[in-house]
Amino acid sequence: MTVADNAVDRPLVDVVIEAIDADNDLSDEVKYFVLAALEGPTSLQELVDGISTPHVPEPSGSHLVEEPVGAFLTSITVAGFRGIGPKASLELHPAPGITIVSGRNGSGKSSFAEALEFAITGSSYRWENKAKLWADTWRNLHQGDLCEVRVGLTIEGSEPTVVGVDWTSDAALKGCSTWTQVGKQKRSTGTDALGWKSAVELHRPILSYDEIGGLFDATPSTLHDALAKLLGLDEITDAEKRLAAVLKEIKGPRQRAAESLRQLKTSLSDVSDDRAKAAAALVKKRVADLDAVLALATGADASASPALIGLKRLAALSAPTQLRVDEVVAELRAAAADTADSADEALSVVEQRNDLLDAALRLHSETGTIECPVCAAGTLDDEWAEHSRAQFAEQSQKLAAYKHSRRRLGQAQRAAVELGNGIADATAVEGVDLPSLSEYRKSVAVAREQPSSSSGVADHLATTIPAVIESAEALRTEAEEAAAQREDTWAPIAGRLAAWATLESAAREADEAVKNVDTAKKWIASHAKQLRDQRLAPIAEQARDIWAELRQESNVDIGAINLVGHNTSRRVVMTGSVDGVESEALSVMSQGELHALALALFIPRATTPNSPFRFIVLDDPIQAMDPAKIDGFIKVLSTLAKTRQVIVFSHDDRLAIAIRQLAVDARLVEVMREPGSNISVSETQNQATRYYNDVRALVLDENVPDDVKRRVAPGLFRLALESAAQQVFYAKQHRAGESRLATEERWSAVHKTRNKIALAVHQDSERDLSQWLGFRTERFPTLHIANAGDVAAVIRQESRRPSFSNH
Repeated sequence: MTVADNAVDRPLVDVVIEAIDADNDLSDEVKYFVLAALEGPTSLQELVDGISTPHVPEPSGSHLVEEPVGAFLTSITVAGFRGIGPKASLELHPAPGITIVSGRNGSGKSSFAEALEFAITGSSYRWENKAKLWADTWRNLHQGDLCEVRVGLTIEGSEPTVVGVDWTSDAALKGCSTWTQVGKQKRSTGTDALGWKSAVELHRPILSYDEIGGLFDATPSTLHDALAKLLGLDEITDAEKRLAAVLKEIKGPRQRAAESLRQLKTSLSDVSDDRAKAAAALVKKRVADLDAVLALATGADASASPALIGLKRLAALSAPTQLRVDEVVAELRAAAADTADSADEALSVVEQRNDLLDAALRLHSETGTIECPVCAAGTLDDEWAEHSRAQFAEQSQKLAAYKHSRRRLGQAQRAAVELGNGIADATAVEGVDLPSLSEYRKSVAVAREQPSSSSGVADHLATTIPAVIESAEALRTEAEEAAAQREDTWAPIAGRLAAWATLESAAREADEAVKNVDTAKKWIASHAKQLRDQRLAPIAEQARDIWAELRQESNVDIGAINLVGHNTSRRVVMTGSVDGVESEALSVMSQGELHALALALFIPRATTPNSPFRFIVLDDPIQAMDPAKIDGFIKVLSTLAKTRQVIVFSHDDRLAIAIRQLAVDARLVEVMREPGSNISVSETQNQATRYYNDVRALVLDENVPDDVKRRVAPGLFRLALESAAQQVFYAKQHRAGESRLATEERWSAVHKTRNKIALAVHQDSERDLSQWLGFRTERFPTLHIANAGDVAAVIRQESRRPSFSNH
């Protein structure tokens, strides 16, 4: 037992720390996550958030581990609770041994068991796992104002202890106050002072029929979870669940980023924008450049969309205004008209004449009056000079005006050329259809083909430039609309692109934690299986030993027991055989066999030396058992009773009868219910004695007519004799190792009282009883009374008060 206990009860943290230290493939980060998950949800979340690192506990093996202090039950006192109205007490002997508490259904027997369960565990399987009706009818209907439970305990090395539960008149079931009092010390709230918080789950000392049946009647995971809890694997199971919950949470950023990317790729494939193509190329990479993605999304990368740049250039296309065209045409026409009357030849004559006169005037100015050096006929005198100066001035003014008109014309012509050359070229945008582009290009080409004459240029500009202006306006409008449409289409995609970049950034930050948590979860899952196998092995071995006793007459044998699966596929796999043919045991067991198996599985943990409970309480455990299994069950109880206080609540008289028949040392208590939920508890008499007391009370009752006595008394006396004989016969058969079934068959085959006595005395129903009857003088008349029905003899015999246990 010691080896098994060490394997089962060794602190889980010790096993985990040892396994972590031995695993060289496990990174420190993963080890921290394992320890934090074991420590609790707060520690794990703080580690994920980077707030702290987990505390690394020292193995408990480095400390002195004391054996838990044992506790026995001394009493269960109940008032106003379930089937018990006025206060009633069940007194118990606080020492190893068997106590059978019997009572009919509704007697209040199970109310004692439920009150004990609620006081010790704070709950009840029946209420927690059945219909709401059970939880709503917990207060006694006849007297519910004084509602309380008191559980008396004797604890080794301590004073007598009481666990109490009190309810006010309007309190709900869970609205009770629970307290513990050691000796005469002050009461402490709850039951924590007992140190039983974890022990109640690991070494649950109370098991009811409902709980036994529920283990197999519910889902396959129910038995799995119940066994895991009893094996002390809650911590590692909880740690795995915590890691799974955290993993699901921290996987969120990656999942959200992946979903965002999926939607983004779909959006990008539906858009012809060159930025979408650039974005698709970026996000296609295994590790995308998020800076480039954000630059594209926000427009910081201006070169990302040549088409948009081209459209914006066309939207800003410059073209002459009609006012400017009118100005240039008018000026060109005016300048041309101003110079139209002057010819180059006339201008040359004027220039030559002016040059000659200018020279003659300078000569006159220098020499005075002289003869004309050119014609020699005239005289260059002052009069001539004055006349010539006036004429020269007039001609110079005309010449200046002509030159000015020529310059004006030249400027007008240059303005006309510039007007044509200043028309901007329009470049086609790839992938964009602009209907006005072709018209604009044609009108520009026509406008630029200017004629040589000024008048022709003016007319050309006046007729061609308006088409350029009109087509340019149309082209700008189309380009603006196309650019706006692209921006409208791109804007939501850019938003999705930026959102994905943000999500991807967060996902990359969480990826390392996801990897570590996932590794920690897998590590715990794999080691949880090892722990299950390690801890279940000794329990399974003990369960098989108990099953060997309980299986009486069963053809099902059990082999290995394993907890398999996880999440929603948890179940118990139990190998076995039926008459030597291998089969999964659970699938071929009857209801009674399943109940017996549940007891075999749970008794070992409830009775381990590491349990602080020196008592085990079973409520109606034999309901589904046949007589043979009851015998085996009593053998198991007898073994447990050597070191444990065994208390069995049973509404089935078969258990008490079997206890007597097998001559097992046990205290038999009977619970009876009277009107108004008044409960009485008394020691149970020997069944033969009960029949005898009944006949005695009948005979001595003066209110019962004699004819009734004559009819009833012999039958009761006969029942008393046969009951005593049956107890003796069954006890002898049990000690001889005979099966329960064979014993019952032999007993049932005998019908006469004399033969039944012979069977009990000589193990042979046909043997002569003369010697036995003559050994004591009262035996023969007793048998005669039972057969002859002599009431007077019954009265005389009653005065002798025979002891049936001596017969």
